[in-house]
Amino acid sequence: MKNKILRIPVLAGCIGSVLIPASAMAEPGYYETGEVVVTATLSETPVSQIPAAIEVISKEEITEIGAKTFADVLTEVQSVSLEPASGRQSVARMRGLGSRHALVLLDGMRLTAGFQDVVDLSDIPVGMIERVEVVRGSGSALYGSDAVAGVINIITRKPSEDFHAGLTLRGGESSRADAATIVTDGWLSGKSGKFGYVASGTWNNKDRYDRDDSDLMSDGDDRIVGAAHTTLSYDLSPSVKLFLGFNYADTELQGYRTQTSGDFERQVDTERIAAYAGLDAATGQESSLHVRAWHSSYDWESNMIPIAGGTASTSALEQTSHQAEARWTGKIAGIHRVTAGVEYRQEDRTDGDLQHEADNFGTFIQDEVQIDDRAGLVLGARYDNHSDFGSATSPKVALWYRLSDMLRLRASYGEGFRAPTLYELYTGSLYTKKKIVYANADLDAERSRSYEVGADLAWKGFSFGVTAFRNDMRDMIHEVFVGYVKEGKNNIPAYELQNISEAMTRGIELTASLKLPYGFTVSDELSFIDTEDGSTGEDLFYVPDVSNTFKLAYGSSQSGFRGNIRVVTAGKQWIEGGERADGYTLVNVYASRQVSDVAGLFLGVDNIFDVEPDVYGNIGGSGSTGTYLYGGVTFNL
Repeated sequence: MKNKILRIPVLAGCIGSVLIPASAMAEPGYYETGEVVVTATLSETPVSQIPAAIEVISKEEITEIGAKTFADVLTEVQSVSLEPASGRQSVARMRGLGSRHALVLLDGMRLTAGFQDVVDLSDIPVGMIERVEVVRGSGSALYGSDAVAGVINIITRKPSEDFHAGLTLRGGESSRADAATIVTDGWLSGKSGKFGYVASGTWNNKDRYDRDDSDLMSDGDDRIVGAAHTTLSYDLSPSVKLFLGFNYADTELQGYRTQTSGDFERQVDTERIAAYAGLDAATGQESSLHVRAWHSSYDWESNMIPIAGGTASTSALEQTSHQAEARWTGKIAGIHRVTAGVEYRQEDRTDGDLQHEADNFGTFIQDEVQIDDRAGLVLGARYDNHSDFGSATSPKVALWYRLSDMLRLRASYGEGFRAPTLYELYTGSLYTKKKIVYANADLDAERSRSYEVGADLAWKGFSFGVTAFRNDMRDMIHEVFVGYVKEGKNNIPAYELQNISEAMTRGIELTASLKLPYGFTVSDELSFIDTEDGSTGEDLFYVPDVSNTFKLAYGSSQSGFRGNIRVVTAGKQWIEGGERADGYTLVNVYASRQVSDVAGLFLGVDNIFDVEPDVYGNIGGSGSTGTYLYGGVTFNL
């Protein structure tokens, strides 16, 4: 699986192309959505009227950080940090809470968890993404379980009125001549009469890499991801639109592992499928109805083949989810925009010989009150009833007030919960790197209380925001050591999942952006986070005490040149074993040039100074390839 055609000469050619003058220049085919988001309120709302900390990552920004997968996108999002996960999966924490406390959605639909009960964000290619909306703070009043720390909504391309198509060809390699990568992204979108369509596909082939030659275990696996996404729509009438969609991703991994029982070659094959259908209907001049049903599944299989010979072991799991929702949004009495809805979800998990299913029914109501042009209030509550742990009610209240045309204040309080998953309740894992995790059918739901205050200032080309937050958790689910299990000559430590503690996270988030002369923009996102595990009094694991992303960007419509320098910093963090990992700073650069009306070239270098972070989202090896160079070409019609 070595892509040896991807060498420095390819990148040198891209550099030369960027520097060659072009007589005809055009802006890339990016389609911005402006300052309107849907995730925070379930309807299109200007950011200026949402009392929450929100970050919108546009298609243009995703392109200009050189992201190949969704995991790459989140590495530079405020108050989001990579969390090591078994199986070389990519997951992320938000505001100091674990990955299971941040709800990840695809077009508002839950993504089904897989191995070790997490959603592997590296399985999601960026080619199908139009933008990402990140809402920090409790979202359980609208979304129910798992939205304790916030909601991350991946919004895909939608049918365009006119025909558009695009193709991106990309190659890259680390400075150590490994991690060679080929990525191909293609898409098309348009409308014919009443029929609209979007189709996209991705092929991502990345070779393994190894920064430590002292043992057999590879730091990064060979990874092949093939993905496809399509959305179809039909205008049944001027007020009713039908839609359906399909999303598919297949991932293959191959690498070496060292475990207590020896060295193995590990081969993994995963398959994610999601299909949905529904309708949007205008029920009045200022009201609408949304109905949707979807199915999603995740199949995972791992083969561990002993290097020294012997019998290979196979582990497999399958998790499926069937969901349906209906919600109505409308204006009442002029100043109230009410959203009310119901949702039903049924899940089934088969992990080896263990199988269980559960269902959840939820109903919610939200009232956005436009008090006047300077103030607004959001009141909401949701009731959930789960077949295994019972019921929960999640209220939320938020307020925004505009002191002047430049300054806005906001505050919110919300309660949330996270239902124990089927993995935690019934299956657990007898197959991890160096331990056994037992399930516990007596687990209670985790509960949270979240507080937030903030202010936003905008004046000409300058903007500044500050947010202070606190999350209080109780009945947190932890792995508790219960003894050893004899396996051959080895004693394998065993843990049981239990409700044992309370926990707290709190912090301050600062954001600033300034438009400079000659097409330059400078921005910074700085977060300070403090955490505490109530059972030990110690800090929570894998939470940097400070994180910062500084960006200097340039763009010119006349020359067709765009570029940026990004400095990404993470502070010290506690890790398992009572150790405190050092912080790190990565410097990344990107440049692109539009060379014709339809074609552009780009190049980039990640981690210019070849920093090797102690912790960078991996278990049992370096999560960073070191200095990584890439380049490619884009076509947009």
